[in-house]
Amino acid sequence: MNLTGTNEDDELNQYVITLRREFHKRAELSFKEFETSKMISEELRKMELTPVSIAGTGIYCDIQGKPGARTVALRADIDALPLQEMSGDQFSSLNSGAMHACGHDAHIAMLLGVARKLSMDPSFPGRVRLMFQPAEETPPGGALQMIREGVMDGVDFVLGQHVISTLPAGTVGINFDYGAAISDEFFITISGPGGHGSRPHETSDVVYVASLFIVSAQALISRMTDQTQPSVLTFGTIRAGDRFNIIASKSEISGTVRTYSRDIRDRIRDGLQNTLTSLCNLYGAQFSFNYEEGYPALLNDRRVATVLNDVAIKLAGKEHVLYPPPSMGGEDFSRFLEIAPGAFFRLGVGNVEKGITAPQHSPRYRIDESALMLGVNVMAEAALELLKHGVEG
Repeated sequence: MNLTGTNEDDELNQYVITLRREFHKRAELSFKEFETSKMISEELRKMELTPVSIAGTGIYCDIQGKPGARTVALRADIDALPLQEMSGDQFSSLNSGAMHACGHDAHIAMLLGVARKLSMDPSFPGRVRLMFQPAEETPPGGALQMIREGVMDGVDFVLGQHVISTLPAGTVGINFDYGAAISDEFFITISGPGGHGSRPHETSDVVYVASLFIVSAQALISRMTDQTQPSVLTFGTIRAGDRFNIIASKSEISGTVRTYSRDIRDRIRDGLQNTLTSLCNLYGAQFSFNYEEGYPALLNDRRVATVLNDVAIKLAGKEHVLYPPPSMGGEDFSRFLEIAPGAFFRLGVGNVEKGITAPQHSPRYRIDESALMLGVNVMAEAALELLKHGVEG
């Protein structure tokens, strides 16, 4: 099977672009991807494949080659974000308040492109499993439910990709170890007797306590964690009060913790609770602390990442294969990597000359569609390499 060029198959290229635009127009939120799932199934049946429903709105499908011992799973996430689109594209979302602002529409289309390519010539040994996963954007995510329902049973290797606008179209980004971080959330309520703004001594000033807490908690990063290990503590929201001269009785705070280390995550979580306890005891307030563990860190298998790297160099050229620093964003492809060795790569879709520069999760997000066939070919050829040769070491 010849998979050596990004422009070799114009018909497949147009197929992928057309599909991507159709999925973009029909953007659907996490676990509500009903039309998306239906469209995926219809396309797979056109290829004489047998889609299977899983995890509510998810789909998986096997392409069986010649007798072989290995199974390689390929994943695409399928959900959109709760945004009102402002991209200006002619194929903008028809669903108000839902937009493919993270590129999952491209992921679906590229995986269907892989399906079409491989199903036309199933001369490879073993089996390719296509996984169309719901709800990547909403923790705990759809990967966990797919795993519980058996989608990774018998899988030897797993591959995934993500389009990214910070890399130029025609490039591939490879990480040989960590590719994304633990992504936890926390929700805090600080409460106490409020009162008149002129008599703070009669209250537990929860705005003041919340302010001290937010400032003090930053020492958990700067003074209480190993500075050679990346970690981020961000407070995203704080809400309190109703009027300028009333001391509030409740303050609500939310935020996120990002790191690659479970030990550091635990240290930060415990430090947040201990800091709250000390401050609230000092100022006579009470608190509730809800800490929700999100996606685990995404840790690529170096051997599989090396296969991806070799394939990407072959297809794109060495000068177009990049090695960006790992992201502190979250990605629930990490859950698949806890079951089988695999790797996750980034596909550049930015283009400054075309004005395609908006970041992921922006209502103005767009992609350079000329990059999509490279994503198809890297996924397809890397899967074939793993089926034929496995990994070294």
